[in-house]
Amino acid sequence: MPLHDKRCVECGQEKVDVYETSERKVDRCECGGQLENLYRPGHVIGDEIDVEIKHALCNADGTPRRFRSRQELNRVAKEKGYTNYVRHLGTKGGDKSKQTQRWV
Repeated sequence: MPLHDKRCVECGQEKVDVYETSERKVDRCECGGQLENLYRPGHVIGDEIDVEIKHALCNADGTPRRFRSRQELNRVAKEKGYTNYVRHLGTKGGDKSKQTQRWV
């Protein structure tokens, strides 16, 4: 989904995550000023997660282990010799699945 951060040249107002497609360009502010794309260096996806692992990476006594950081999850997985990956499984006879029927 094409999301952009914009800033008005006239009033300086910033708009975050403006949805914009080739058919629908957002180029004017409410004040009538021209909007320009705003580049934010270092804008990355955060490290926070909330996942409970019930196998392989669980606690030593076999109870589920909760991870709140991707970095911590990856560290523990590496220590135990696991690699985290995602595999797409389509339905029988096709590439679609119920999780990927509609992308917005």
